Amino acid sequence: MSEYHFTDGNLIILYAIHGSTSIEDGLPDYINERIKVCIDIYRIIMRSKPDKYKTTIIIVANRKSTQNIKNKLLTAGVDEKIIAADCVSENMAQTFDHLLNSIKTKINPPYIYFVGSVWLRDIYDSMVFSKLKGYRVQFQGALDHRPFDEVEREKELNIPKKGTRYYKRKAKDKAIDLLLNHIFPEGE
Repeated sequence: MSEYHFTDGNLIILYAIHGSTSIEDGLPDYINERIKVCIDIYRIIMRSKPDKYKTTIIIVANRKSTQNIKNKLLTAGVDEKIIAADCVSENMAQTFDHLLNSIKTKINPPYIYFVGSVWLRDIYDSMVFSKLKGYRVQFQGALDHRPFDEVEREKELNIPKKGTRYYKRKAKDKAIDLLLNHIFPEGE
């Protein structure tokens, strides 16, 4: 039996949360790169997948940016009916929580494509491992030419917080180590 759920449809998450204020077209270059990757994925799905008509694009951004991104997607030929917005999420953890809440009730959830900057890959891996284990999720990285310091500041907003599960596991591991050290003391 497969460890993955059978997928039905496609879901493209365009992660476009940013803190830039002075930018052309209302969008920074690195967000425009993500939009290009999203459009490329959409076109590939439309050409090759049998369930292409069950495709949805979710834009994760603030309200002002969402409208600009939506206009760019419409200009590229994306049907307006398949575009949705998540203006509530403030970071990747909240994005994945909202995503999980929307797909966990489905018998056959969609195949998920996550579009973000390449530097988000480590955070993405930890989120998928902890929240979306067993679902079909693929990361699509877009280029990001910003300075290292700016990327690091933004990265800090997305680093997952350690929840109770993490601390319970640490306590359990420590207890097992103490027990094993008591049963099999070193140096004897």
